[in-house]
Amino acid sequence: MSEATFQKDAMDVLQAWLDRYNERSGAGITLDSGGEAGGAQLRLKYVPKEGSIAILHLVAVSQGGRPAIRVNQFEGPTAETSVQAGLWASAQLGRRPA
Repeated sequence: MSEATFQKDAMDVLQAWLDRYNERSGAGITLDSGGEAGGAQLRLKYVPKEGSIAILHLVAVSQGGRPAIRVNQFEGPTAETSVQAGLWASAQLGRRPA
């Protein structure tokens, strides 16, 4: 399986999990997702208060030839936190130095 195929499959699994979570939870705050074409990442996010964001960022990677998902949590001012999460994900995918 190619890396691109693996990443898309991983993204599809994560998105399906999110959709089911939102359907079943009936929570007052639904989780929103964001990702990218190619399917390597999924960001679960919500707005705890105006001007602030909380992100649970999941990145599908190949680790030693095996599929893996790396996870990190970010919370703070919207713009700053979004950039921080994006830089972390890019480093996990080998697009930028860690």
